[in-house]
Amino acid sequence: MIKIALIVVVTSIANVNKTPDVSITGFYNDFESCFKVMDDIKTSLNTEDLYDEKKIRYLKLPIREAHQEGYIFWSCLDKTQFN
Repeated sequence: MIKIALIVVVTSIANVNKTPDVSITGFYNDFESCFKVMDDIKTSLNTEDLYDEKKIRYLKLPIREAHQEGYIFWSCLDKTQFN
């Protein structure tokens, strides 16, 4: 059985050479369950929906801290999407 992971990536605009922070916040049995969590995130944080050329859905939220500016991205992925 393939598990679906909810991936969170935090990027920095101020330091583009810094490797983004990547976290897995949960595993799900199917995309529908993972997308429900993404829908809840979108509602509560007012994120932007994006789709890449492979039709993979992402949520995007700008972050602005005292010394850093960047983005947080969320996406539901399975192992086959990394090929």
